[in-house]
Amino acid sequence: MSVVQSSCAYCGVGCGVSVSSNKPNWTDVDAADLILVGDNKHPANYGHLCAKGERLLDSLAQPNVLRYPKLRSGMPLDWDKASTLIADTFAQTIAEHGPDSVALYLSGQLLTEDYYVANKFAKGFLKTANVDTNSRLCMSSAVSAMQRAFGEDVVPGCYDDLDQADVIVLVGANTAWTHPVLFQRILAAKKANNAQLVVIDPLSTATAKQADLHLAIIPGADLTLFHGLLGYLADQNRVDHAYIAAHTEGFDTVVLQAQQLSANLAELATQVGVSVTKLTQFYQLVATNKKVLTASCQGVNQSTIGTDATNAMINCHLALGHIGQAGCGFFSLTGQPNAMGGREVGGLATQLACHMGFSQPEQQLLADFWQVDSVADQKGLAAVEMFDALAEGEIKAIWIMGTNPVVSLPNSEKIARALADCPFVVVSEISPDSDTAKLADVLLPAQGWSAKCGTVTNSERTITRQRGFITAKGQAKPDWWAVSQVAKKMGFDGFEFDDNASIFSEFAALSAKVKQVFPTKVFDLTGLTELSKAQYDALAPTQWPIASATQIGQQNVRVFGLGEFATATGKAQFVAPAANVSQQLLPSNTLLLNTGRSRDQWHTMTRTGHIASLRASIPEPVVHLHSSQLSALSLTEGGLVRIEAIQNQIEQNSAETANPDLITHASFTMARAVVDDEMPTNMILMSMHWSAQFSLTKGVNQALDARVDPISKQPGFKCQPVTLTPVELALQGVVFGQHDSSAHGLCWQVAQTLENGVCHHIGFTDTDDGFAYQATVHSLKWTLTVDGQPLYIQCNMDKGLLKALRVLSHTQVNVALYQMNDFIGKPVDKQLIKQLHQQIKAGNSPLICACTGVTEANINDEINQQFNDQVMSDGLANISFEQALDSTQLLLGCGRQCGSCHSEVKQCAKQSWKDALSYCESYSEIDHQPSVAEDVA
Repeated sequence: MSVVQSSCAYCGVGCGVSVSSNKPNWTDVDAADLILVGDNKHPANYGHLCAKGERLLDSLAQPNVLRYPKLRSGMPLDWDKASTLIADTFAQTIAEHGPDSVALYLSGQLLTEDYYVANKFAKGFLKTANVDTNSRLCMSSAVSAMQRAFGEDVVPGCYDDLDQADVIVLVGANTAWTHPVLFQRILAAKKANNAQLVVIDPLSTATAKQADLHLAIIPGADLTLFHGLLGYLADQNRVDHAYIAAHTEGFDTVVLQAQQLSANLAELATQVGVSVTKLTQFYQLVATNKKVLTASCQGVNQSTIGTDATNAMINCHLALGHIGQAGCGFFSLTGQPNAMGGREVGGLATQLACHMGFSQPEQQLLADFWQVDSVADQKGLAAVEMFDALAEGEIKAIWIMGTNPVVSLPNSEKIARALADCPFVVVSEISPDSDTAKLADVLLPAQGWSAKCGTVTNSERTITRQRGFITAKGQAKPDWWAVSQVAKKMGFDGFEFDDNASIFSEFAALSAKVKQVFPTKVFDLTGLTELSKAQYDALAPTQWPIASATQIGQQNVRVFGLGEFATATGKAQFVAPAANVSQQLLPSNTLLLNTGRSRDQWHTMTRTGHIASLRASIPEPVVHLHSSQLSALSLTEGGLVRIEAIQNQIEQNSAETANPDLITHASFTMARAVVDDEMPTNMILMSMHWSAQFSLTKGVNQALDARVDPISKQPGFKCQPVTLTPVELALQGVVFGQHDSSAHGLCWQVAQTLENGVCHHIGFTDTDDGFAYQATVHSLKWTLTVDGQPLYIQCNMDKGLLKALRVLSHTQVNVALYQMNDFIGKPVDKQLIKQLHQQIKAGNSPLICACTGVTEANINDEINQQFNDQVMSDGLANISFEQALDSTQLLLGCGRQCGSCHSEVKQCAKQSWKDALSYCESYSEIDHQPSVAEDVA
């Protein structure tokens, strides 16, 4: 059996994967011929994978694959004509409007080689720095903070620090869901080393539920919390004065501000939103332990104060002398598989390649290396600015690669209009189905994971080879190849790359040159400059900086450990926050909308939305809210909710006041209300993944405005004020088989992939529209009442076979989707109708574990069995919930695979256990011991 080692296509953990095939010739293999497992030798994961990673091969069977270039009209082109059209249009646009009238928008899904060629093309030859990436949406606040503190965008530590830390602090990070493999490593450290886990998050997330200390702070209070911590450390004389004096600057100014907060811990606790006991407990953990590691993610980054908040964390670790020491310091959890690789080659509009800025010496070095007269001489437009310029007509041509900005950027409706109005839009994609791809004037078929080859860099600076193992279908090409073709058509030299290895060789050589001229820079690939193609192809995971070829394969490398930094003075900088943040005062009908990831999905679901096992846990868009909001806002649990941004309403009202004839359409989205009493009463939560590709009402960014951090230009997706209003559905339900997506009156429509097809969740505000949906004179219709709920069933047939099955009701319909869809294509007779009734009456149970397919009902049944067995064996006074939970997980496998669902499994089991206890209390004279109830409290 032959094996290919590659890397996972999802988050920034950078897990290694091993793909094997029984076929000797890899050119003939298909996904069905392959087996994928975690690479047990890769330092990022040592064989472990999350639920998404385990199903990577399932992502290859896209419902619709782009195989050749085509125009918006649908007319196919060959590559020669497509690249000529792009080259001619970009050249003409620049000639008429200047170099900044064009832009490239890239992705953390691209490989480093793709990123490098795209940046060389734009900044070196088109002379524009209007090249940004969706990494701006997840990482740029951390980048800006590290640049300010350390002088360079460098994460000092490595994953090994998780294993060695005494205290691990996760800030704005639901790591159990977003980085499950790392979270399992954290839990292992807790068990092996008795490490303390602190989670700082306004929400009681799956991660927070497994913490030793959870600080449910007010949104945005992380800045105040850590600024106050610096003051507390100084007050308690816990700072490293010798280190501060020798290796840092700015401490005295910053600490004076911080001590104004720490002077009154009770008042500080109120500002942060936690008890003074919990605040002091956290501060003491940091002050009294030698090895404290702080890791942050999107909860910090996606804020308008994300850069300052991150610097406040770094300030604390600088004061303790932690930076670059084992088990200590600040760590940035990266969102995408190659967000760091993109930054290395200058993927952000605010930097040049190899961590260079726009100083004259840096520009000249790059121009000389690329053999051009000049390069872009100033920072370009960051993501939000870029699409604002697009909307205002300043950018006339844009090339988007491997990302879906119509869904992922805030104020999505504006982005869609801007692209629709832009004179020339090029999109490189795998599938033509994404919301952005549908707006392309030229759509280019790109190679995706499994076909393309190159390198990625993960959160701990480890470069891993991503190797292709399936022959690309049709005319799909690497992104670097597509850019090179256009560059050559525009008459540019320097794009005659033979393969990805030759690109990496040039990139490494540039890195060596930069390190030679600017020796204080940390980023260094000098040791990789002499790789042959064979050596590049066989390159083992290697952590930079790599000064010598002898360091290939190195791991657990920390930087700045000697106290030498990449700043002009060689000293790290303490950075004072520009401003403090207080709690937002909201009108009575206004809530804070928080956005985040679902456990089993990825970005805008273009890669994962068609995988049935990953869609099962959350089939429709939902919004989580506290039960107190139901009556306050006239909402119902399971009912539809309209979510609209306050800013959208203000802009709409202003426009209508100024010109009553001007009709504006406020952006909004819709979701089902899910009650969660662990939510703060003033906050709601909705996932970031939904789009028009899957849902009629699109995604959450419809309801968010484009406010940004002033330093990093990262959008503030977190906790924007919105209003919620109920949407009254007359009829709602599910249709299996044939579906008319343009039916009159549809106001709710969500497509869900099943193992045996696709179903659609639908809703109508008008009863007549619902009953008329796909109804013909030949349709078979009847009403079935189940537990008091009338269900209106309709069967459409073709030659006696069931082609469409519709089940509607006045309230939400809960049926087993896979089993219901299995009726499609079968003869409609009395036997089918009998089976259909039986299946509907059997109901449905939510999926809890995506890895094993275990449902809530499965867990309930097994917990009840364990409860009964223990009572019969040991008596009620001696039963153990932990023993029952362990046995249940052992038997069912839930929560024991990737571990990301462990808290949900435990929560479900707890409820079943409590129900069983309550039942026994009602019918038994035996008084169980208080410790039994405490076990599950």
